[in-house]
Amino acid sequence: MTDAAPRSKTARFILIRHGESNVMVDGVVGGPKTCSGLSSKGRKQAQILGERFAGGSEPSIDVVYSSPLPRALETTQLLLTASSLDLEINVHADLEEFRLGEADGLSWEQVRERYDLENFEQRDPFIPIIPGADSRAGFRHRVGQALSVIASRHNESTVLIGCHGGVISAAMAIAFGLGPGQWHTELAPYVTSITELEIRSDTSRGRRWICHRYNDTTHLHGTDVDPREAPS
Repeated sequence: MTDAAPRSKTARFILIRHGESNVMVDGVVGGPKTCSGLSSKGRKQAQILGERFAGGSEPSIDVVYSSPLPRALETTQLLLTASSLDLEINVHADLEEFRLGEADGLSWEQVRERYDLENFEQRDPFIPIIPGADSRAGFRHRVGQALSVIASRHNESTVLIGCHGGVISAAMAIAFGLGPGQWHTELAPYVTSITELEIRSDTSRGRRWICHRYNDTTHLHGTDVDPREAPS
């Protein structure tokens, strides 16, 4: 008698980047001390995203997580309300955007003036450039570990995660096996975009990441809040 074939375990992530935020409009670093949530445009984007989920074309959501930053949490709340999804939001600190430490609240112009950001992508990925900030490798590890823990807790579930462009970029880099020193590949997901990833694992093949879609903003196409129509 032979053992049964190993059963594959799957967790599916629906990663949502937040809507336009006040700190984006103001051009400042939006860390825990400064982020004040969504702009009026961002709230409309999140509302439209929620209506897309209400239409029934998206996967059924079993579990919801969010970054603790107000722009991500507000986007997640608006999505759930607009889609009539009665689910609790699990706030996970390690889903926070790339932390910039003492630069929180500074304008991006001030950041460039105060800190040496020259050749940022090519510098040692294990050393933070700004005091109190993440290193690139540390940020990648934080995001990867958070997603792995969530996947292990919610096997065979579809998990919606309200988060940030950096978190989505880190997840995609992990999925495609890009090292933290990789600098010539840039990912820039739009606000309220949907990225869909799976983690599949079994004893014979190990763990595999599968990307079903990236940066899907179909719900905003043709609206007055489409980020693709914003001036460069």
